[in-house]
Amino acid sequence: MAVAPVRMEELPDLRAMREDEMSLGALAAALKRRGAIFLWVLAGFLAVTTLYCLVATRRYQATGQVQIQKDSAGAFGLESSVMGDAADSASDALDYNITLQTEANILNSDSLALRVIQDLHLETTEDFYPPSKTGRGEIFPSRLFFWKKPVESLSVPLDRAPNRRYVVLKIFASHLKVEPVTGTRLIDVSYSSPDPQQAADVVNHLIGALMDYTFQARFTATAQASNWLTAQLDDLRKQTESLQAKAITLQRDTGMFGDDESHNVVLARLESLNEALAAAESNRILKEAVYRVASSGDPELISGLSGNSGIGAVASMSNSLGLIQSLRAQEASAKAELDQDRVRYGSAYPRIAEVQAELSGIEKSIQDEVHRIGGRARTDYEIAERAEASARGAFEQQKKVVNDLNDKAIAYGLAKQEADGSREVYEGLLAKLKQAGVLEGLRSTNITVVNPARVPPPNRPKSPNVLLYYAAAVAMGIIVGAGAALVRDLTDTKVRSLEELEQLTGTPLLGLIPEVGKGRTLRDQGRARGLTSANTPGPSHRLQIATSSYSDSPFAESLRSLRTSLMLSRSSHAPQVLLVTSSNSSEGKSTVSLNLATVLAQQGARVLLVDADLRRPVLHERMGLDTQEGLSTALSSDHINPEPQLVESIPNLYVLCGGPIPPFPAELLGSHRMRTLMAQWRREYDFIVLDGPPALPVTDAIVLEQLCEAVLLVARHGVTEKKVVQRSYRALTRQLPQHVVLGTVLNAVPGRSPDFYEYYGYRSRISAAEGRGNEARS
Repeated sequence: MAVAPVRMEELPDLRAMREDEMSLGALAAALKRRGAIFLWVLAGFLAVTTLYCLVATRRYQATGQVQIQKDSAGAFGLESSVMGDAADSASDALDYNITLQTEANILNSDSLALRVIQDLHLETTEDFYPPSKTGRGEIFPSRLFFWKKPVESLSVPLDRAPNRRYVVLKIFASHLKVEPVTGTRLIDVSYSSPDPQQAADVVNHLIGALMDYTFQARFTATAQASNWLTAQLDDLRKQTESLQAKAITLQRDTGMFGDDESHNVVLARLESLNEALAAAESNRILKEAVYRVASSGDPELISGLSGNSGIGAVASMSNSLGLIQSLRAQEASAKAELDQDRVRYGSAYPRIAEVQAELSGIEKSIQDEVHRIGGRARTDYEIAERAEASARGAFEQQKKVVNDLNDKAIAYGLAKQEADGSREVYEGLLAKLKQAGVLEGLRSTNITVVNPARVPPPNRPKSPNVLLYYAAAVAMGIIVGAGAALVRDLTDTKVRSLEELEQLTGTPLLGLIPEVGKGRTLRDQGRARGLTSANTPGPSHRLQIATSSYSDSPFAESLRSLRTSLMLSRSSHAPQVLLVTSSNSSEGKSTVSLNLATVLAQQGARVLLVDADLRRPVLHERMGLDTQEGLSTALSSDHINPEPQLVESIPNLYVLCGGPIPPFPAELLGSHRMRTLMAQWRREYDFIVLDGPPALPVTDAIVLEQLCEAVLLVARHGVTEKKVVQRSYRALTRQLPQHVVLGTVLNAVPGRSPDFYEYYGYRSRISAAEGRGNEARS
């Protein structure tokens, strides 16, 4: 597996890398990495909440409930009396809601609040301006309670202390809660106070103040309406009297007597004349009909008039008609006898002559009576005609008089109607005015108390609400803690994951090494082997090689994995010379080089570990080796060839210390002598591990990479900054030979980090190894 370095222009930009990091997975990983900040913030919120719940004043809330009943709009019910049910039909749900909100706003008004504050003397209570408690001044200076001091003296009334009144009203309003119950005509009134009895007293007193205010407002409105109505009634009475006088005058002019038109003399006379005219006209028509019949001279037609009731009413005409009927009966009888005698006895019969003479006399009498009836009928007709003309003249004359008085009658009717309406309004308002005194007392208020405020139990304060506060603290702690963790992670410039290191360099990691527990030495573990060098002065110097001390630990396994990656990093053959460097000091390059050389030697290869950091050599201190001669002395003289020291308990591992610090380390490392030594070592050893200096502070690492086949850039988890890694990687890449492999190693990764589990799958093994290590130490 060959790992080739990327060109400098292919290295990712830090800004682009931060944009890539803003994903859900990256956020979750950030929260895991910053779990301590998250927990500290959450614990801080919980601690503050606990402290507040311990020191906060216990407050008790009392609640009362009132009902707003339906009420008519008018003060005296004038709307219902004048408009009928129109006023009631206008009361709908919107009106109820408006009334409910109005009453709620009145409960929250400053007027009622000031009344309750003054009546209950709330200014001297704990919520407002409590008197100084005995002993409080000894513990805390009085100036610490400046907010409990009134801005004006309490001896000044609230009406003349605007600043104190403003503060008192704000405090009272902050503890008062007025809330209409949705869908009902109920209002809940609540007040919280450190004193349970005081909380109930404030609510009940506030409800009472509302009822008094409503009563007083209605009483005042009724009294004002009564006074105004009294003045209006005087004008209405005068107007009614004037209209009635005008109606009486018009009544006299029209000839009317009484209250209605049935007593009108002119109209009554016109009606009688009309009846007389109709009777005269009817009589004239009847007389004319009789006259026409009588003028015909036909006795039979004249005798038929006897069945007419109108003619029969005239005594003379009735007698004449009766006489004609009698004569006609005699005539008929005589004719019948005459006809009978002629048939029976013949025309010579003497009785026939007598009957004939008698019949002639009867016929003559009939004709005479017909003439008399005709003359009498003509006389009656003429009289009836004159009577009709006289009645018609009188009717027409009276009709003219009625037409002249018609306009006055209409004016009278209007005046009478207006006078009656004015009188009815006056009488109705007068009745309402008489009831005003009673209504002022009866219609006091439309508010009823459903539930008066009762003293809450002392063991159930309203605040602090422990459960609610803790829930809010947990919620805020989670939100703020997550935000702080994300902000801290986004502003963190240190390398904390393998993804970040791969993005910075543009190449996959060669290895990921977990951190070794602090203070772990070979003597701390019962099963650890004491490893000394061949030239160790005494047994007090113990080696601290984790790959040898903990051969089955995740740390050792990670070094073996790094060894395998290096062996496969080149396609032709495994690299022989390895340079281990870092961006800055204290990033674990010496630990990595020492343990890497150990795992290389454990596979049977001859390994030379060279401390190539001539500026700050540390391998001799960690391994307890002699520093009289080393690499610096070998480079300073061609005649000095110090022998590498064999690590006694690790076969095939030889160590060459750095030696005394020379004046020009970079020149020595780039000298011909160094190349000669490297050629010699290549022949004598299978692998050469160079513990080089940091890449950024000095150029020694760039010089050494010219002599190597592989370069390991070590970055320490949570210590090495991102821009430093990128800068050092660029510096090494810039002068890197083509045959040299450059790879990165993430060192000291915490065992709890998910990167190690994702990279090796050893998370459970780490926990088990750490558990065994803790048991061994205990």
